[in-house]
Parts: sequence; structure tokens; C-alpha cells
Amino acid sequence: MIGKATAPASSANLGPGFDCLGLALELRCAVTAAASDRWELEEGGMVSPLDPVDLVLAAARMVGDEPCRITIANEIPRARGLGSSAAVIVATVAAVMRSRGVEPAGDDLFVIANRLEGHGDNAGAAVFGGLVAASRNSLAHLALHPSIRIVAAIPDSHLRTDAARDVLPAQVSHRAAVRNVGRLAFLMEGLRTGDADILAMARGDELHESYRSSLSRVTGGLISAAIEAGAMHAAWSGAGPTALAFATEDTTSVVIEALEQVLDGDGEVRQLAVATTGWT
Repeated sequence: MIGKATAPASSANLGPGFDCLGLALELRCAVTAAASDRWELEEGGMVSPLDPVDLVLAAARMVGDEPCRITIANEIPRARGLGSSAAVIVATVAAVMRSRGVEPAGDDLFVIANRLEGHGDNAGAAVFGGLVAASRNSLAHLALHPSIRIVAAIPDSHLRTDAARDVLPAQVSHRAAVRNVGRLAFLMEGLRTGDADILAMARGDELHESYRSSLSRVTGGLISAAIEAGAMHAAWSGAGPTALAFATEDTTSVVIEALEQVLDGDGEVRQLAVATTGWT
């Protein structure tokens, strides 16, 4: 039996929502799984044995130890802060389950992806779609105003999530934490209402963005350019280096132009639809 599944890209954090907010975006990772006599990965027309430490193998083995050939077609840029690993995990687990005659349940996929990812923001968005808040194995669906347009500025450079986490301190000050909680409250209300004045109060972050700024100078420049061009909010997308801007129908084209000027050909700017459906 052949099993197939897809899962969307996602942007985590969105500024002050570190490790708890995720937004699903309409780029897809498609996975096909079929029984085989050994673990194999097919991608880009190339077939190779699955490495024992490969995330794909870890995801597949969450279902069972019977070998499969896993075929991946991934639209999501990797190591750019767009949730590629979460999408791969979710689509792989679902495809392997279907190849064994089992129809997955979203709650089960979320628990597995959360366990492998270590945080539920990308995992929750990849499984359920839309805007979500995640904590441990709990998840809440949040409202996103329909007037909001999402623009992603995706540099050509890569930034591994583990490198981006290594620069984070073990502790932050109580005052910084309080300021971030306030920003998060404004962010969630601003995304719900589409109110630019409320979203303006959500800008900035003191838990992760300030510490990661030295890893990707262009990301900070993209955020500043988006705000100056009229974006209501802009932030690192996950661990970066992608920057995500929240615009309106009237400001989207100006924001895109400003971001393209900053990238100057070293990347791409894309308007992305929100993936209201998660895994399929």
C-alpha cells in the first residue's frame, strides 16, 4: 500500500510569541511512503539509504520499524525559518501511517511532531493550519483578521535552528519578560482585529530576536524596511533568516518593493496565503 500526505510551511514566534505562536503558510511538503526491504529516501530524483540520525527516519519510526521508501517533494525553503522540519515530520508520519492502512488523527500527529520538534508552535500550525498557540501538548486556535496580508522576505542564506538556539541565554530579566508578555497580548489582539495601532505596540522582542540579530544582519534590515514601508507588524520568521511582514491590501505592494530592495537579488519576496488547512 502507498501512503501520501502533505503539510504546510509555518512561521513561528511572530515576534514576542517565542515557542508558542505559529502561523501556517501555503507552501507544502508532500510525502509518499511505500513498504520496502530497507529504509530509503527519494528526493529530487535521487535515492539514498536513510541515515540513522535523519529526522525523516526518526519521524517514520514513530509509526513502526518496518522499512519504507520515503519520497519527499518539498516546496518549503529549508533552514530559512519557515517550518520545513515540522512539515516533513507531520507529512512523513501521516504518509507512513496510511501506507500501513491506518488513517492518522490530528491530535496524534501533533503529539508526535511536538515530541520530535521540542516545541509546539510549528508542529501545531503544520497539523491544524491557521494561527495557533501551543504549550506542551495543548493547543488553541486563534483568530486572524481577513484583511491581513502576509509577506515573506526569504534570504538566500541559511540559518540552522540549533545555531539560532545556541545564542539564547539561559535566563532573561524579569522586566524583559514582562515587556514581552505585554507585546504578546497586543500581538494577539492586533492579529484578531487587524488594528494597526494595536499591532504597533507588539513590535520588538527581548527573548530571541535581539540575541539572534548578529547571526543574520539582513533580517533586522528587512524588518525595519517593512515597518517603514507601512507594514503593521514585522518579525523574524522562526529562527530566521526569513522576515515576515503583516500588511494590508493597500500596503502590500509597497512593502514587497521595500523588502526586495533590501535583499537586492540575494533572496526572494513572496506574498503567502495562510494555510487554513493543515496536514492533508
